[in-house]
Amino acid sequence: MGISTVLKWIATCILFLSSSLMAADELITKADPEAGKLRSVICIGCHGLNGEGKEAVNGQPAFPRIAGQVQSYLIKSVNDYKNDRRNDPMMAAIAKGLSETDIVNLAAFYSSK
Repeated sequence: MGISTVLKWIATCILFLSSSLMAADELITKADPEAGKLRSVICIGCHGLNGEGKEAVNGQPAFPRIAGQVQSYLIKSVNDYKNDRRNDPMMAAIAKGLSETDIVNLAAFYSSK
């Protein structure tokens, strides 16, 4: 592979990544925390009414606090479950049923807590 081919490949990767980041930033900018609050009913059973999390009790699992987390972290985490990069059967099942808009809105809601 010649140097010009490598440079073209690098330039293409940079262009793809920058356009992907701009698209993600645009989604975050358009996020609707109120829509996220409405959609959050699917999260309440494990993460609590406002994302405060739940301690382990009587052999039941603990569920992490998601309230106040950074919005981009929440988006990445849910997408990682959705795309099988993180492993938890319950989260994967829920994440696979969420649209990108749902995920961004949920992240906006929980990050505002």
